[in-house]
Amino acid sequence: MTQVSRFPLSKALEEEMHALFRRVIVDLHSDQDVADFLDDILTPTEKIMLGKRLAIALLIEKGYDHRTIHSILHVSVTTVSSVHFWLKNRGAGYRKVIQNILTDEKWNAWLDRLNSLIKKFSTMGERSPLRYMPKQEQPRSPL
Repeated sequence: MTQVSRFPLSKALEEEMHALFRRVIVDLHSDQDVADFLDDILTPTEKIMLGKRLAIALLIEKGYDHRTIHSILHVSVTTVSSVHFWLKNRGAGYRKVIQNILTDEKWNAWLDRLNSLIKKFSTMGERSPLRYMPKQEQPRSPL
């Protein structure tokens, strides 16, 4: 599990490190550059964890029930609730990214693949996570 040193950094140094990290990400221009950087800086577990958080936020905005998200992504309901809380109360970054995904044409194929994978669960019978799906097919209101 990721740990932070028990010896805290000065606030000024911490802010400069965060600013450097943001600038480095902004300066990466290609998908391959981003992939290489993330492969170097994140463990496989951290990449999965971050990807799941983004997927949770997207599924929440698409109107999926917490238990359905829990079943699809194999995360705890507490994790889903935590992302939902963050999205609702503080998530300016989440909302910006989710809005971009939902409105950008290049994401439509990815969203279609995601919906197809989710619909596969509906053939799983009693264990299907879609038993928790809301009756409506309408996505939630825009951010």
